Amino acid sequence: MAKIEIIRGDITRLNVDAIVNAANRSLLGGGGVDGAIHRAAGPQLLEACELLNGCNTGDAKITPGFRLPSKYVIHTVGPVWKDGKFHEKELLASCYRQSLRIAYQNNIKNIAFPNISTGVYGFPKQEAASIAIETVQNFLSDHPEIDKVIFCCFDDENFSIYNRLISNNIVIKRVISKQEIQIVADLASIIWNEYYIPIIGQEQVDYMVRTFQSSEVVEKQINNEGYEYYLIEYLSKPSGYISIKLKGKELFLSKFYVVKEKRGTGLGTAGLKFVIDRAKELNAKAITLTVNKYNINSIKAYNKMGFKNTGSIVTDIGAGFVMDDYTMSYEL
Repeated sequence: MAKIEIIRGDITRLNVDAIVNAANRSLLGGGGVDGAIHRAAGPQLLEACELLNGCNTGDAKITPGFRLPSKYVIHTVGPVWKDGKFHEKELLASCYRQSLRIAYQNNIKNIAFPNISTGVYGFPKQEAASIAIETVQNFLSDHPEIDKVIFCCFDDENFSIYNRLISNNIVIKRVISKQEIQIVADLASIIWNEYYIPIIGQEQVDYMVRTFQSSEVVEKQINNEGYEYYLIEYLSKPSGYISIKLKGKELFLSKFYVVKEKRGTGLGTAGLKFVIDRAKELNAKAITLTVNKYNINSIKAYNKMGFKNTGSIVTDIGAGFVMDDYTMSYEL
């Protein structure tokens, strides 16, 4: 597979076969990386773009690089982030996939991407990075002709995010499709049986998985109740999941689980960093959660991560079962 490289710098100065421009639909220049590329390439780039008749969101088109060190510019139009329910995820993945398709068709061996849609278009940076990495890795696995893909980060935050995800072989992506929802439900069954049978017994575990983590319940939570679910992938395999919901000024961490065999691989740290960054994006002041009083290992892990015990709560969950939990909080 091609080498993936993460750099912090100015994409217009890269001596590669092609750089990707995060353009708008007109392709006639704009702010951010789009404006910087047009300025560096010179007026001929605008003239070439005028002949392309614009570009749809998620698609890509190619021009010469003119005064740029790169031979080509591949222009792609990223989605404007709304709330994740307007196909933003699929459109962003398409930007990377279509750009690579054009690169392959033009015998381009090395290509550099900016952080598409994470500027004024408002796409959450953590999620955008996960989508970018996963899409590029999937394409490269089928197209070994491409030698190198560079993610060129303009800001320190994106640079840190990409480095962490790449170095740990971790991808965290938002759950939207029915297939992804089913993966979460399957993981829930595995993980809850691994962790909770010794604590609350098989009968209550079966009830909780069926009542609170079936695919139908997860889909309802996502579509009707304001929950965000995220899959945690390690080495391209589903290895855990996260569920969060903004409640006033606090972000409630409803679920945060990793399969037992993947503990110790950095998934917990990466997942918490993701949740913290998402909380900050949502302007939350704290992250809160509940954890079973007898789940000693999880309590120790949350304490190590910086969560503080804030009290206790007993919840009647039906069928004669109760959850006896501690409440915990992480101040931002």
